[in-house]
Amino acid sequence: MDYKIENKINTENKVNESFIEKIKNIFKKNKVDYFEMFVTGAAISLEAAKTLKTALSDEIIDKKSLSYIKELEHKGDKHMHKSLEIIEIAFITPIDQNDLMEILESIENITDSIDDIANDIGILGIDKRDNFMVEFIDIIVFACEKIYNLMIAFKKYKENSSIISELTIQINLLESEGDKIYWDSMHNLFKVETNPINILKKKEIYKRLEDTLDCCEDVADLVERIMVRES
Repeated sequence: MDYKIENKINTENKVNESFIEKIKNIFKKNKVDYFEMFVTGAAISLEAAKTLKTALSDEIIDKKSLSYIKELEHKGDKHMHKSLEIIEIAFITPIDQNDLMEILESIENITDSIDDIANDIGILGIDKRDNFMVEFIDIIVFACEKIYNLMIAFKKYKENSSIISELTIQINLLESEGDKIYWDSMHNLFKVETNPINILKKKEIYKRLEDTLDCCEDVADLVERIMVRES
């Protein structure tokens, strides 16, 4: 081979290797922990659930605690949009880009749903809790704790498949328990409540509470589907 041609090829190879190395270094320096985005979102949802429980810890609902949920909703919304922006421009992601986005949005739906509960309590002028609301909220907190643990386990999804499977089952069971409470609450409402306005008010709150558990189940089901695809 001609010396000049060989030298040119070697030079081009070195340039290409140097370019590739620079790209690798850029990704190392700006390494994004996508799974930590899920953990952060789940932590906000859990805090919102616990705040809702605090607000209804006494017979008279604490409206001040409810107002803090709006701040958490804004925090969660901001986190989601910032995370989505990072994902949208990502060159390489650990799992499918659309899956990353869908998980983030599904987690934020939980926080949004808890915020909807707080909003409706205020708008409808509900000042006192009842036993069904307390039961619902206890389960919502449990479910949000499971979601948080699920997101931690999901960071190493290949190693934690059995843990993830168990957590998704537990979340589904909590949602089923929520369905039972919903039907019991509705049955009791129409049985003992005579004021039609109060019936409409409580019916709306019970439905919001059940919807929140549905949101938790959506996250678990989504993770389960991703695990099947990635296996």
